[in-house]
Amino acid sequence: MIFVTTPSIVLEHLKNLSPILSTNKANPLLEGFLFEIKDELLQITAYSEDLRVQTAIHVNLASEEKNNFSSGFVINGKKIIEILQSLPEQPLSFMLLPDEMSIKLKTAQGEYKISVFDGDQYPAMSPDTEFLGTFNINSEILKTGLERTTYAASDDIELRPNLCGVYCQFMENESIFVATDTHRLIEYTRSDSRPETNVSFILPKKNIPVISKIIDKYDDAVEINFAKGYILAKIAEYTIFSKLAAGEFPRYKDIMPKNYDKTLIVDRNAIISSIRRVKVFSTLENNKILLEINGSDLKISAVNEEYNESAIEHLTCTYEGNKFSIAFNANGLIEQLQNLSGDEVIFEMTEPNKAAVIKPAQENPGEKTISLLMPILSY
Repeated sequence: MIFVTTPSIVLEHLKNLSPILSTNKANPLLEGFLFEIKDELLQITAYSEDLRVQTAIHVNLASEEKNNFSSGFVINGKKIIEILQSLPEQPLSFMLLPDEMSIKLKTAQGEYKISVFDGDQYPAMSPDTEFLGTFNINSEILKTGLERTTYAASDDIELRPNLCGVYCQFMENESIFVATDTHRLIEYTRSDSRPETNVSFILPKKNIPVISKIIDKYDDAVEINFAKGYILAKIAEYTIFSKLAAGEFPRYKDIMPKNYDKTLIVDRNAIISSIRRVKVFSTLENNKILLEINGSDLKISAVNEEYNESAIEHLTCTYEGNKFSIAFNANGLIEQLQNLSGDEVIFEMTEPNKAAVIKPAQENPGEKTISLLMPILSY
């Protein structure tokens, strides 16, 4: 069998799937893509233990010979991407040679024979089980929700697997995305979403970059089918199978501050820039900076006693409350502020040893963001 396509079309899809491939030399099957021909569709699958993605490309069949790779063939991912990247745009023929367990790529300039594996040993796309339900969500809402929150998820897969992902809640009239590593928390809500369902799950942090990259390319709605332990999402020509993080997400609403007596409003970009400069003079151990607020003056400072170095900057702010000081890890505060929108941010605080609520002063209609950041207890 021979089918014809172009290098750029195949390469675009392979690059979207390539982060999934294993680097474990013990199983070369998982270092490769599964190619299957179904009528005039080339289906390409990439597999890992927790994430599997399949896409489809229309191709032209140049031969009516029987496809003896009935279960498809597996081709080394690194090798096929390297070849396609070096080819100029032109017709590209794939000739299947099952008797030799290989394929031959042919262009106007040359031909390239590559060994392959039979696809019958490649893992299945998804378990054979019934779904508990299905709903649709706008791709922009899903992508934004994941982008705004993923950074705050934990990386401690051994001790906190239930925090190593984004907690997604889809309800009749809104969608909520939450992540925390116990030192920081962010909740992003979209009330302009209408999933018309009632389901929640934890999407693993390590799967989110691949999922976000795919859905970013389309304006279509994402169809999400959910079952116990995994979801199956569909958008355009992509089908995405993702396992879900184990355990239950904590009752984070219980730790959200209910009352506060100090409110600070400051320009978001100005405070980020100031912290970046001042933190150069903090100790490497914890990058500690101190915020001191008195009336309309916000003082940002850092001290490195070991080298007798220090820095102080002042910003104009709007503040309600008594004179107040609170210390943060500079890198953590910058990351929190970078993942908020708008020109100004609001800090709501109570005590120097309690979490501060940080949120945008203005947001787009239908959006609501609340973040928490724990302070450093001593300075």
